[in-house]
Amino acid sequence: MSWLHPTYLWTLALVPVVVLLFVWAAWQRRQASARFGDSALVQRLTKGLSPRRRRWKASFVTLGVLLMSLTLAGPQCGTKLREVTREGVDLVIALDVSLSMQANDVAPNRLERAKNEIKKLLDQLRGDRVGLVIFSGDAFIQCPLTTDYGAVRLFLDVADPSLLPTPGTDFSAALETAVQAFDVPSETDQEDRTRALLIVSDGENHVPDINAIVQDARASNIILYTAGVGETEGVRIPISRQGQRVSYKKDNEGNDVTTKLEEAVLQDLAADGAYFRIARTSSSLSEIISSLERLDKTEFGADQFEEYDPKYQWPLALALFLLFAERFASDRRRTKKDKEDPFIV
Repeated sequence: MSWLHPTYLWTLALVPVVVLLFVWAAWQRRQASARFGDSALVQRLTKGLSPRRRRWKASFVTLGVLLMSLTLAGPQCGTKLREVTREGVDLVIALDVSLSMQANDVAPNRLERAKNEIKKLLDQLRGDRVGLVIFSGDAFIQCPLTTDYGAVRLFLDVADPSLLPTPGTDFSAALETAVQAFDVPSETDQEDRTRALLIVSDGENHVPDINAIVQDARASNIILYTAGVGETEGVRIPISRQGQRVSYKKDNEGNDVTTKLEEAVLQDLAADGAYFRIARTSSSLSEIISSLERLDKTEFGADQFEEYDPKYQWPLALALFLLFAERFASDRRRTKKDKEDPFIV
């Protein structure tokens, strides 16, 4: 025996309260009879009332309250194994952690805003395996493919430009590392798993041959999606130490370096998939869910768990029966005339 809502077992405390109320009501009746006058006269006047029937009616109400409390707690009996198949797509998220992602044209900055939007995306995924790659001028697998979205969030939180000292933004490195992440064997060991790569970046690419990257993705059976973070107006790139801004990035001549969202590059990369925008006050990244749902699903495995059989219907039915019986039962003794009348209980 187990309980679906064990917190409702506190309502069992109402049972002794109901008993005390009935005891108090009986004491009040005795006190009223004593104040009325001669006890023999009172007994003759109330000889039609049955104390035993009153006790039965009180028992019905008490048992009804007890059974209602058990119904609220949700009794469950017996267990059976249920198997649920896990299926979805393999999704690798490649997050740009280059220095330009520190620009604050979106609050608090591009990188932190991208992290927040990815976390919202994880909340909407169901059954898909997700991996995380971080890249700048180089790339590495931050989190391998997993269905544990909590682990992905933990690795996402620590993603930072300091993890990749190589400057720049290299989409080809992100793709090559993503291919390595996809090659992790699955539980079903299927070779034709659906692969999707989401590149989250501001689009500043230092490798000019975008078409070659798209062709490489097609050759690896990877569907490319992109999400652009930032605004199209140029902003300066802050340099921070220990969380405090100390200056702005400058070129060799001492001029401030500016960065802006390069949407055209990201749109070219997403020729076979879709492009999404993470702007200052809005984001369309959640729309990738409908795109992923249209892809062929792959079975990753099956989970077994115990399922209990709910039995709340029985105490509920008995409680209702007892409460209705108490409502329509009379506390008067049945006379010979009453026994001849079928409508008197």
